[in-house]
Amino acid sequence: MKLTLDFLNQLHQNNDRDWFKEHKKQYEAAKAEFAVLITALLEHFTNKLDPAFSTLTAKDCIFRLNRDIRFSKDKTPYKTYFGAVLHPDGRKTEKPLFYLHIAPNNNSFLAIGVFQPNKEYIKKIREEIDYNADELKAIFNRKEFKKYFDGFSEMENGVLKTAPRGYPKDHENIELLRLKHFIVEKTITDKELLSDDIAEKLAEIAITGQPLNDWLNVVWQEVEEVGSKH
Repeated sequence: MKLTLDFLNQLHQNNDRDWFKEHKKQYEAAKAEFAVLITALLEHFTNKLDPAFSTLTAKDCIFRLNRDIRFSKDKTPYKTYFGAVLHPDGRKTEKPLFYLHIAPNNNSFLAIGVFQPNKEYIKKIREEIDYNADELKAIFNRKEFKKYFDGFSEMENGVLKTAPRGYPKDHENIELLRLKHFIVEKTITDKELLSDDIAEKLAEIAITGQPLNDWLNVVWQEVEEVGSKH
């Protein structure tokens, strides 16, 4: 991932359209390198997680580099990272997924779970935690899971200030109930990204985190069932 990291480093210092235009070839090479990694990951996922991943190409997974600056005070035109969602339904899915974020200076990570679940979904997740948090905690307590993850990520503005409506403030699982996102993350160093077996390493991390997505998928199916009855 050397071309990718080098390009993103330079883009960070020169985030304007003229510079980007002059370095279009460098961008294309970096993007192609990232696409090779995503393609390799999709192959691993197809073989080890779900044959449905075979329907995807890297293009289906990778986000555009252009930023949406319409409502932002920050008017820099480009993101200074590459991002991709890996899920058989494509990158716009609301279901539990894998997200790969590549940024220089050891700021890359692989995230697993669900970000900003919709109103019905988060309601069901909280009900599940209320009824049966033991199953979720058992996933987090697995030795292999602990090797890569230590609890849900505490994201900026990602936790309610108080208990969600209908739950007591002293609920035994209040920390879980207050979450707005249900994501675990594993940091990926630049050194790891530059290694030849980075696709295998990322696949191993993803497979280890899959039980969390399985748990969240069961809850998602309940949401779909309720929706289909209305």
